Amino acid sequence: MKQTEIIQILETIAPPHMAEDFDTGRIGLILDLADNIDTIGVSLDASQAVFIEAAKAGVDLLITHHTPIFRPLTKISKNFAITLSIALENNISLYTMHTNYDAADAGVNDVLAEILGLSAIRKIKDEPIGRIGTIKHTSTQQFAQLVSEKLDTPVRYVGDHDIETVMVIGGSGLGDEYIDLAIKEGANVLVSGEMRHSASLRGNEISLIDATHYATENPAMKRLCERLGKILYDAGVKIVFIDSNPAVVSII
Repeated sequence: MKQTEIIQILETIAPPHMAEDFDTGRIGLILDLADNIDTIGVSLDASQAVFIEAAKAGVDLLITHHTPIFRPLTKISKNFAITLSIALENNISLYTMHTNYDAADAGVNDVLAEILGLSAIRKIKDEPIGRIGTIKHTSTQQFAQLVSEKLDTPVRYVGDHDIETVMVIGGSGLGDEYIDLAIKEGANVLVSGEMRHSASLRGNEISLIDATHYATENPAMKRLCERLGKILYDAGVKIVFIDSNPAVVSII
């Protein structure tokens, strides 16, 4: 199948115009190498480990949520040079769908809200990313346990509020901007990743659950893999998911 045909499908799933301004030039076809696509790889990250697995699987087009080049480069590290060489030697194109996939219907935040069992899921007015939904009345501790189980990840939380209204933001949403938004929207808890110390001090205002950047976004990439498998089934294109969970070790 032609790469251009697959990109048309991807841009229907997550239209580029839905991306935040800071993603300009950082989404879409980041590395254009393969014209004919027989095997597609899907992963959260475009890391060296992912490219190694992609090469082993014979991937022609790798689709990721995160771009490997977010800021302009003035030099290329040895690690990044190796990553590029793997892509070049194996003719692997790279397509990235970032905040446009966060905002898209059935994208990162819809999948996260669904997995956590939220009801009456709605978008936030004038805010493309994040979703609001409700759950049966529970405690912060009980809901944090549910989040941990549903996302199969350790979690950290602050606050001890009764939970009924939940706001979710996949990735790194535990900053003041989104905490303020969650409070404004009437949420009792915000679920996201990368809780800073300053955010942890706001547990008296709202409960915050840090379920990690990876675990709040990776399920949507798995869902994308399944979705593409159905769409491209008749075309005979093989779809493989490549897990990129970093080996972070906690010592207590």
